[in-house]
Amino acid sequence: MVDRLTRRSQQIGSHPLSGRSVPEYDMLQIREVIEGPYRIIYHIKPDQIDVLAIIHGAINIMRDKDIK
Repeated sequence: MVDRLTRRSQQIGSHPLSGRSVPEYDMLQIREVIEGPYRIIYHIKPDQIDVLAIIHGAINIMRDKDIK
C-alpha cells in the first residue's frame, strides 16, 4: 500500500489537476485523489504541491478542526 500511495503522489506531481476538488473545502487549489481506501489530499501552489493528509476514507475530516 505504501508503494501505491507513493506512486499516486508522484502522479499528482505530474498532473496536479487530475484530482477532484475536496467536498469538505471550498477551495479549487485543495484537491484529492483516491488510492484504495485512502484519500490523498493536497494543495496546489504556484511553485509546488503540498500533500496535506493521507487519510482513510471512513474518517470524517471535518470532525477534526486541525486538518485545514
